[in-house]
Parts: sequence; C-alpha cells; structure tokens
Amino acid sequence: MSESIDRKRFLSDPEYRDQVRQSTRKQSVGAPSILIVLVMASLLTLAMFFWLGQELPSIEELENPKTAVASEVKSRDGVVLDRYFTENRTWVPIEEISPNILDALVATEDKRFYTHWGIDIQRLLSLPYYWAQGKIQGASTITQQLARNLYKKIGTEFSVIRKLKEMITAIQIERNYTKEEILEMYLNTVEFANSAYGIEAASRIHFNKPARDITVTEAATLIGQLKAIYAYNPRIFPERSQSRRNIVLQLMQTNEMLDEFTANQLMAEPIVLDYRPPSKAGRESRYFGEYIRMQVQDWLDEQGLDLYSDGLTIYTTIDSRLQRHAELAVTQKADSLQRIFENEWTSPGGEYMDLLWEEYPQFLPSFLRETNEYKNGFQRFTTDQESVVFDSLRADSAFIAKVKRERTQLQTSFVAIDPSNGNIMAWVGGRDFGSKQFDHVYQSKRQTGSTFKPFVYTVAIDAGYQPYHRLSKFPTSFIDRTGQLWDPRDPSIEEGPEMVTLRKGLARSLNNVTVRLLPEIAGAPGTNQLRDLEPAAQKIKELASAMGIDMSTTPAYPSIALGTAETSLLEVVSAYTTFANKGVHIEPVAVTRIEDAQGNIIREFFPEYRDEVISPETAYIMIDMLRGVIRGGDGFFGTGVRLQNVYNVRQDIAGKTGTTQNSADNWFVGMTPHLVMGAWVGGEDRRIRFPENTFIGQGARAALPIVGTFIQNVTEDPEAQWSTEPFEPPVGFVMPQEPESNKQSERRLELRSRW
Repeated sequence: MSESIDRKRFLSDPEYRDQVRQSTRKQSVGAPSILIVLVMASLLTLAMFFWLGQELPSIEELENPKTAVASEVKSRDGVVLDRYFTENRTWVPIEEISPNILDALVATEDKRFYTHWGIDIQRLLSLPYYWAQGKIQGASTITQQLARNLYKKIGTEFSVIRKLKEMITAIQIERNYTKEEILEMYLNTVEFANSAYGIEAASRIHFNKPARDITVTEAATLIGQLKAIYAYNPRIFPERSQSRRNIVLQLMQTNEMLDEFTANQLMAEPIVLDYRPPSKAGRESRYFGEYIRMQVQDWLDEQGLDLYSDGLTIYTTIDSRLQRHAELAVTQKADSLQRIFENEWTSPGGEYMDLLWEEYPQFLPSFLRETNEYKNGFQRFTTDQESVVFDSLRADSAFIAKVKRERTQLQTSFVAIDPSNGNIMAWVGGRDFGSKQFDHVYQSKRQTGSTFKPFVYTVAIDAGYQPYHRLSKFPTSFIDRTGQLWDPRDPSIEEGPEMVTLRKGLARSLNNVTVRLLPEIAGAPGTNQLRDLEPAAQKIKELASAMGIDMSTTPAYPSIALGTAETSLLEVVSAYTTFANKGVHIEPVAVTRIEDAQGNIIREFFPEYRDEVISPETAYIMIDMLRGVIRGGDGFFGTGVRLQNVYNVRQDIAGKTGTTQNSADNWFVGMTPHLVMGAWVGGEDRRIRFPENTFIGQGARAALPIVGTFIQNVTEDPEAQWSTEPFEPPVGFVMPQEPESNKQSERRLELRSRW
C-alpha cells in the first residue's frame, strides 16, 4: 500500500477507508509493541538479577567472609590446652599447608584452577557429551565450592537458580582474591570426616600432625574424603578410602605432579592412621579450659565476641611441662587409691565393698532414689508403693552393681601456683572430664580439716606468740550458751611431757594444742566458756579471708580452728602462697592475654596484689614451723614426713596435711619458694568415706603421694626447669630461740613425770 492516502477515495469508498484504517493501526501499534516487549524483557532480566542479588553475598561479605573458627586455650609455652568450637576448625595460612595437599586438591577437584576465572567454561561445554553417555558429572570449580562453603544462603539444592548464584559469586571471589588466598580459604572451610572442619583439624585428628607435615599419601587420603566424607572415612571404611586415595594419586600422576613409578609405589602402601578423637584432639586439660571459659565469657559477651566461632587465642599461665606431670601424678595415684579403697571396704571373698553396705545400710537406698530408673519406676511399674519399685530395681543385679560402682568412686584434684605472681602453673580438676564435668579444684567446697590450722597459728604468731610457746597436750572442754559441752580432742595422746610447743603442735597436727590456743588468741586464758572464744574465731576468719579464702558464708564459730569451714582447693593453695610470698597475697591468675583471629592483642590481664596481709617475719616463722610437718623436729616426726622418707624430696619444703571427720576429705599442701602445690582426695559423693582406722584415709597417705609423685617426676625432667632454691628469711631476721631456762624447766618436768 502506498505511503500516501487518496483523501478523495478515502472519503467516498468505505472499503478503501477500512483498508487504510487497518494499515494505519498496524503501523501505529506494531513498532511500540516491539519496543514494549524489549523494555519488558530488559526489566524482567534486571529484576531476575536483582532478585538473585538479594540471595548473594554483599561486597562487604565478599571482602570479609565469616567462617566459624575454633578458639584455643594455650599454655605459656604455646601448647594447645583446650579448644572451643561449633565447628572444630583451626585456621592456618597457606604457608603452613603442605604442597602435597595443594597438589592433591587441584589434581582432583579442579585441574584448570590456575587458568580459569571462577568458572571452567571448557568443563561446562563438555558436560553434554558425558551426560549423553549416562555419566552424571558436575562442573563446580574450587572457587564455586568455596562460594557454597562461605555463603550458606547460596544453598545446596540441585537447581539452575542455585548454580547461577554459585557462578556469580565465584566470579566475584576471583575478582577479590588471589588464587593462593582462594586455596587457603577453601582448605580452611571445607569439612572432612570425623567432624573435622578445615585441613589443620583434619590433619591432627587423622594423623596427629599439623597440615604442614602431611605426606603425599596422607594428602591423597584427606582430599579423597571430599567426594563423600562418610563413604570415604578411612577410620570406618579403610578399604574404600584406600581405593579413593589411589584415584587421587592417579590423578596427580596424570597431571604430572607425580611420576608413574612413585605413584605406583604409593598406591601399594596401606593407610596408616594415628587417630585422635575430635573431642580430645589438641586437648590436655579440659577442666582448666572450662575454668578459663568462665573467666572470660562475660567480657567476651560485652565485646560482642563469640568464643566458639571467632578464632580467639587465650594465653594462660599454665606451664605445659608441669601440667603434663600433674596429669600423670593424678592418674597414677587415683587408680591405685581406688583399688586400695575398694579392698579396704571388701571382706575376703565378699562382694564389691560389702563392708560399706553393711556399715551404712542407708547408703544404697539413698543412691537408688537419685537414679532416673527409680524416678520413672512408679509409672513404669504402675504403682505408688516405693517398696514395689525398690524390689523391682534390686532384682536387676547388673543395675545395682552399676549404681554401687558409680557412687563409690574417689575423685582427686591438684593445683600449683607460683607465689611470686599468683600464676596458676598446673591444674587437674578430676580424674576424667569426659565422665564427670565437676571441677574439684574450684567448684568443689569441702571441709579443710587440719590444712586450716596454719591460719590459727598465724594469728597467734602475729600477736607475738613464739614457736616455742608451750600448751598442754591434754584435751580441754568449753560450755556453750545452752550448757552443752564442746570437747574436741585428739584420738589419742602421745607419750612424753604434758606441755607441747606450738611448733610440735602444728607439725603433729594436735587438736588439743590448737583448741587450747584459742583462749590465748581471744585474750581470755583459763576460760571454760565457749562464747569467750568467739573473738578468736573472728580473728581467724578475717585472716583466712585476707589470705584468699571466701569466708562469707562461714560463721565465726570456734570449730573453724579445726577445719570445719568448707572451701575449695584453689582457695586453700592460694592462701598458702601468702606464706611463701613473704606475707603478700596475690589473687590467682589464669589468663595473661587474649588475641583475635589476626593475632592482635585485645585484652591483657595482670596480677591483683593485696596489701601485706601478715608481716614477712610472721610469714617466715610459719614457713619454718610448717617445715616441721615434713622434717619433724627435736624428738618428733611431722605428719608429712613421708614426703622425705618415701618420695625422697630433699629440698627446702614446707607443708601441711589435712583429714576431716570420717576421713571423707584428705588434703596436702606443699610449699617451695617458687611453687605452692595442693592435692585433695575424697569421694565424688560426699557420703563416701574411708573406713575407720583406714590405711590410706588420711591426707598423708592419700593426698600427699600426689604432690610427692609430681615433685619426684618434675625434678627428674630437665625440661621442667625445677628450682631447688631454699626459702630466704627477711633481711636482718633472726629466728626466735627458746630461752635456756625454759628448756631446763621442761627437762625437770619431763623427769618428774617419768619418776
């Protein structure tokens, strides 16, 4: 049709007019419609990319990818003591990763990794050829896999949309990072078998070595897992894992990373694991790790830091060499003590600890009431009668045996502190954190027994009494406000003179002498009223508190002089450091600094010094008196003499044993100028105690051997750098000597008593 319109014909010919109108409509509508379609298509494309963009990582996320990295607790000498993680991962730089691992990864997962820009086009174009042959293969590059690992919102479902997200993100990663950085991120984020996240954790868990030391076959074994971490787990499926490992070795040969001869040799080798379970990998002291967590958690929360994913490093005061010997001493002695303990409660040919159940028939029913089987028994046996439940439970002999064994286990703990700065050098909270998460260094509060007596004697010495001051060794009694008698006493009275020096009273841990000291401290000598002793109890309580023991819930009763106050091993050992540190107390220090994932120090910790609690002279006199516990004295043996006689500890050392009523708690604290060590032994359950007249139910035979074994082992270890320097008296100090006239008078009294 002509572009011009015949106006005359248009007006006179209706048919022509319709043709013109129809043609004009097509011209006027057609061109804009195409334009609209193009615009709409462009808008839809933009919308799709915008929608995809909402599901992709932002520029900030690409530049600062967030990966959950385990935080570590380290000793002062750099040994990992514990780890906190949601994913068991330790980030290592690429320089700390064996080249064998890098070669195995590239050969297996992405042979053109160093030449592509995030997407392997050649691989993509070849996929239809493999699919046509029924070989289902993927084309994800290492960078694409990294995109999935780093940015979870990309997803893992099998779809075109997910693949597009993955490709776009991979391209962005390649634009932001070098190839080496991509390999480092990939190997630190990927999951391996046995709950190992990242190559460092995988190397340590499977082969007990860092990633930098991994061999070719070990690298092939680890990288081979990535195809299917469960199916190719070398611990569960060794033959299947070896087959997969050999495929990796073949690929390394194909890509000229190995020659044929070497590859064949390596493929003939078996897989040799040095497996370390994830829960124990790199762990020496889980009890101490939990204490550290409690020390830093509140501050980390305030700073918005996550202990389980931010890759922090917490440096502590622990010396790994001393820690190793402490763990060993506790393990050795705890096992032998348990055997002796069970034998003492078991009659010849009798059932397990039958003497205990006979002497304390109420124990087993009380233990049963605390089990889930008892609590659920009423519903299980459809009864409201306790006797029915008990009869049913007692009929299960295996269950009863299990309860008896579980509730009669001894626990032990040990802690060592440097008195000069409060640094905690070794810490063992119990026999096995895996079975019992209760820490007997700081969580457990038990009666201290005679380990509390030095605080009584310190009050007296600080008030001017001398070590040679004498008191009667015979018992005395006091009347309380209700007319009742308080008459604590020693189980037996030793032969010899009636009057005993304070030095001997402390060294022999005599209750009668300690109790007779209370009226002297209270300024009421000769009294028989218990209320007159309360000022002495208050002084003792205040001193113990100033020396580091929490006495806030302990009433100032005279009985605290004999160790009725309940406190932790950590507090007792910390208090004893005051003696070794010339009268100055320093609160225990566990953490020295915290570093972030980049190694920047974000917090430092420093000792908290208290003012001088006691004078240096008083502190040294107490050290000298407590030497007598180990060395003995003029005509007597101290309660800790086994430290010399059995464990051959010959250096200058002071200490104190402690045993509570019924031998339920057994203590020993030993002091050298550079280290104060304490051990506790007792039942996991407070009701458990040693038999009367027991062989081992005392601090000298239960707790002292742990300290003795520890000292014995560290002195033989040249790496432990153990000091044998003696205690030094204050400048110009002269130890008070008993006047000769007192000695002569004492000799006359002794002869008279013999006559």
